[in-house]
Amino acid sequence: MLAAGLIEEAGEKPDPTHSDERRRYYRLTELGRRAFTTELQRYSQVVSIARQRSLLPNFSLELGL
Repeated sequence: MLAAGLIEEAGEKPDPTHSDERRRYYRLTELGRRAFTTELQRYSQVVSIARQRSLLPNFSLELGL
């Protein structure tokens, strides 16, 4: 992903008090964000087709259902 330009090293650490020299932080680049959005759209289309064909089990993400 790094070589493809989808992510880049972030540089800053979210919490400097939990510093670990081996840990690296990354963020999406603009290209990575566009690729991510495209993939989400593709997944949405696949789920839509699966629903139309009644291929998905009945489940809910709501708690208690």
